[in-house]
Amino acid sequence: MAKIAIIGAGSMVFSKNVISDILAFDALKDTTFSLMDIDAERLSIAGTMAKSINTARKANAKVETCKERKKALEGADYVINTIGVGGFEATKKDLLIPERYGLKQTIGDTLGIGGIFRTLRSLPVVLDMCHEMEKVCPDALLINYTNPMAMHCLGIERGTKIKSVGLCHGVRYTRGRMILLAKFVEMGPKKAAGLLSTWTPEEPWTTPFMEFFHECCMDTTYKAMCAGINHMAAFLVFEKNGKDQYPILKRAIENENIHKIEPVRLELMKRFGYFMTETSGHIAEYLPWFLHSDSEIKRMMLRPNCYIGTCEDLEKTFQAYKAKAKKGEPFITKGQPVSIEYASRILNAIETNQPYVFNGNVHNQCGRLINNLPEDCCVEVPCVADATGVRPTVVGEIPAQCAAMMRTNINVQDLVVRAIIEQKREHVYHAAMMDPNTAATLTLPKITELVDEMFEAHRKLMPKYLRK
Repeated sequence: MAKIAIIGAGSMVFSKNVISDILAFDALKDTTFSLMDIDAERLSIAGTMAKSINTARKANAKVETCKERKKALEGADYVINTIGVGGFEATKKDLLIPERYGLKQTIGDTLGIGGIFRTLRSLPVVLDMCHEMEKVCPDALLINYTNPMAMHCLGIERGTKIKSVGLCHGVRYTRGRMILLAKFVEMGPKKAAGLLSTWTPEEPWTTPFMEFFHECCMDTTYKAMCAGINHMAAFLVFEKNGKDQYPILKRAIENENIHKIEPVRLELMKRFGYFMTETSGHIAEYLPWFLHSDSEIKRMMLRPNCYIGTCEDLEKTFQAYKAKAKKGEPFITKGQPVSIEYASRILNAIETNQPYVFNGNVHNQCGRLINNLPEDCCVEVPCVADATGVRPTVVGEIPAQCAAMMRTNINVQDLVVRAIIEQKREHVYHAAMMDPNTAATLTLPKITELVDEMFEAHRKLMPKYLRK
């Protein structure tokens, strides 16, 4: 019987999916869940939700809620981290303060000023958790879902002895997106027009377009292989029945109606040769070419600060879950399928020794995994999970132009992690100055001024060694 500690269990949508997924597997139905969150209300609802899912899945799980993190961790076989220090209020500051300086971001959770300060808030907390794990569950596998993924995974590797892997659904969703684009091209303009007419930049999940997209995500007839860094990994292989699908995919660039679905990523494929993770809106903020120009923002249909709306929707979902818990309503339907997330499949593979292949975020092992990326960085590569744990596969070299693009992001990741591990505030300024989107928009004095204001805005959430 495995014990799984979920730290940050008040992240309701994620917790629902991961608990439901885990209890769908026979080998995991007697799991002990130890849920922990600093928000007492959210923790209580998460506990109620987990018990409801346990009943719906006809499982034999034990559910406990813990206010103390160390107690939740004691004796755990697996620890799933999904914390977000500062919540929605901190996220708004990450986006709105830089906007006053003329610096635009879309999501702000991976790189840029938003990603830097999100890491400064949460990575020190995660490292404290890892040090507790070293004492009370030293052999546990830490599964990290907290963004910025690469910075957290790199910090865990440099600062602790804990076994870990970072999980992101970006590779699976991007694969689905590539299949969708290729199928639209093959359909021809008339047949595709109906589905395309239901697409909007906001992409509501209930449209026929999105239903078709999810069918594409589950399509097993395509073979794909992806490697690079989190949210900027390149699909090196995209085939169907042994035939390269890139020539079909590249025809999407010339089709105006299809191009609007993924304008940034199709533009990058046109210039660099490969389709990459993660969404057009996301990847635009990791690069110097798009968000500093109003004309490019319009041409690429970008929506600065759109993540604020996403967070507002998540708050509405929380209120809906709160109402469900109060009324005693079920949280999942009978026979609900396993979600697209990797975590449950990995745990099942380890417990049953039935191998499962997925893309994970791991250390580059002195450059062994991707030879032309830095030796000491976090990479996202195919991995195998089985009874021995998680084993990354060696990719070798990736296309030079893709590696060059990724190194611009790795520079920022390295400096932010150094700021925390070495407790050097000056590296935060260095990271911001090297960030591609920030550097393309602001002068060095303005970047310094912005970082100072961000430090002050988040002062209460900063570790002492980063405060003036």
